[in-house]
Amino acid sequence: MTKTVLVATGCLLLLSGCETTNSIPYKASTTNVISIQQNLKSTGKTVNVGSIALAPGVDESLMCRMNGTVKVAPGKSLSQYIKEAFQEELFLAQVYEANAPATINGRLDAVSFSSVSPASWNITMQVSSNHSAGYAVSIKYPFATSWTAYSACKNVADAFGPAVQELLKQVVTNPQFPQLAGS
Repeated sequence: MTKTVLVATGCLLLLSGCETTNSIPYKASTTNVISIQQNLKSTGKTVNVGSIALAPGVDESLMCRMNGTVKVAPGKSLSQYIKEAFQEELFLAQVYEANAPATINGRLDAVSFSSVSPASWNITMQVSSNHSAGYAVSIKYPFATSWTAYSACKNVADAFGPAVQELLKQVVTNPQFPQLAGS
């Protein structure tokens, strides 16, 4: 009887391990690309993206319901994901240039989520450049949740891309955005 209990307990521990939840790949927002074109393309200015860093105390290892950490993309940190998303938006708007005179940097001042109703991603980012002190943007991006940990955490991961689209929308539609490029 004791061996059976030990084997059953061991199997239960193995089966109840943490799961890592990955998001879906980033897809550039047509609205953001058009806004970037309207703000920069006519000026002839190009930009590149420098660093997207974490403010002190901001954690990239976000645990979801004891289910494991939410990975935004295999092998990428939150800041790498946001940097590559911003580069993609600028590239598609035809204003990204690796050696551009203007370099936009970002600092993630807050990154969190709630996987219970009302579920949302909450992100605050400060943007600046070598031409402007910049400004802060903040979003609260709502999404659907679930009762089960696996489904709720999958929803958290799946909502990260659209939350980043909304964050970048706040960056590129801000009236100060052209100043980041030196306009």
